Amino acid sequence: MNIESRIARLEERLTWLQKHTTEQDRVINSQSLEIGKLTKALLALKKQVPVSPDDGSEMPEERPPHY
Repeated sequence: MNIESRIARLEERLTWLQKHTTEQDRVINSQSLEIGKLTKALLALKKQVPVSPDDGSEMPEERPPHY
């Protein structure tokens, strides 16, 4: 393999890696935004669930109507 073909092959690989890195950055950014939205939604849901003062559990102590 001569030097020109080796350089061409390395340039092809570099181009592919740059494209792949750009795509990964886009996906990671998108996932980060989604995680932020999900975290806010989870915190909002946690605020809706009463916390028992004696044991710190997040389950209400009330019995369902069918008991």
